Amino acid sequence: MRPPVVSFHFVPARYRTLGFLVVLMMITYIDRVCFSTTASPMAEELDLSLEQVGLAGSLFVLGYVLFEIPGGWLADRFGARRMLARIVIWWSAFTGISWSLASLATIRFLFGCGEAGAFPGATSAIARWFPRNELARAQSLVMFGSRIGFAMTSWIVIALMASYGWRGVYWIFAVLGLIWALAWTSWFRDAPEEHGAVGPREASLILEHRAASSGRTKVPVGALLASRNVWALCGMYSGYTWGLYFYIQWLPTYLEQERNLDLPEVGPTAAAVLLSGAVANLAGGWLSDYLAPRHGIRVARRLPAITGLLAAGAFLALAATLESNLSALACLGLSFGCAELILAVTWATCLDIGGSAAGVVSGTMNSLGQVGGALAPWLIGLMVDRTGSWEIPLLVSAGYYVISALLWMGIDPAKCLRLGAASAPGASAPATS
Repeated sequence: MRPPVVSFHFVPARYRTLGFLVVLMMITYIDRVCFSTTASPMAEELDLSLEQVGLAGSLFVLGYVLFEIPGGWLADRFGARRMLARIVIWWSAFTGISWSLASLATIRFLFGCGEAGAFPGATSAIARWFPRNELARAQSLVMFGSRIGFAMTSWIVIALMASYGWRGVYWIFAVLGLIWALAWTSWFRDAPEEHGAVGPREASLILEHRAASSGRTKVPVGALLASRNVWALCGMYSGYTWGLYFYIQWLPTYLEQERNLDLPEVGPTAAAVLLSGAVANLAGGWLSDYLAPRHGIRVARRLPAITGLLAAGAFLALAATLESNLSALACLGLSFGCAELILAVTWATCLDIGGSAAGVVSGTMNSLGQVGGALAPWLIGLMVDRTGSWEIPLLVSAGYYVISALLWMGIDPAKCLRLGAASAPGASAPATS
């Protein structure tokens, strides 16, 4: 049954769908980063060390890794409408309440299992609802939402903890997720041509130029595993996620311990550092779409990514060694922003390579690429506990960024997975990667 046309007729339906995905990514990162902001009072109440808190953070990433590929496969196979609604309900039930190290580790793992499907599910929806020339921009706006949530979480959580305590924060965010799931189920349809808010002109634009069909997709596992393109993408992404999880897991603690900031100062300072990522996500997506018709898809994807990662490594190395708080925090913000230039570009590359299998390709990248993210929370906490310094883990992260930049030379977004004529539009055209 076609859903009724709602208000905001002047806004194309695909952009209203994108609005839902932007809000979803904000909720995803608010729920995820909430853990690092509540880490200090949680650790004090549960009598945990930094290494133990980091281990629980790594178990979140382990659950995330294990269920990324299934999440992408489910979105491609059964549609993003049911899959995204169900996983948001799932993770809202496991947002982080705990009473011991064992319960904390278990709940963080289950929470990660739920959040794993968010990004590949959103990518699968974008592949079916957007024409090719808007893919990077659509991805950049989705990632913009995640980074706004990322940047504002510490500020929001610290304010909520003052009134409701660290446990109450998790209940509030769980309700927020349930509200989104109900609204998404009511609005979204997997096939835009079946949605009552999609007019004939918009339907024609989407159907003639989109990267994926609305039908169910069968992905040949052998072609996926044999693709050097996909393996290079995963290796590159692992360096990005290692650096990212320093900010997700340890930034508030770093600001307190290394930069000697009081807790009320941590929220706005963390927000100032992380807002550069929101701006950079928009810039990366728009720059890539601007370069594509002028210089080709290879240059459009590689140039922002390689430049961003090399600059991120240089600025992070400076942040690790500078004594001035102001200079170090400025370099942290610049490093995070430069690294975030690649995010929309990287996920758009999954669309370029995957087509109708964009969900499973992005899920594979975000799963195997989370090796760095899985190790970072635990190993960074371990390094700080053993050395008493934050300089070494930051320098390690800087070096990993450089390795990721070099791996981009092995990624060719012009080479697509061969899915077969029944699976992807124009399937006879792509070369096997």
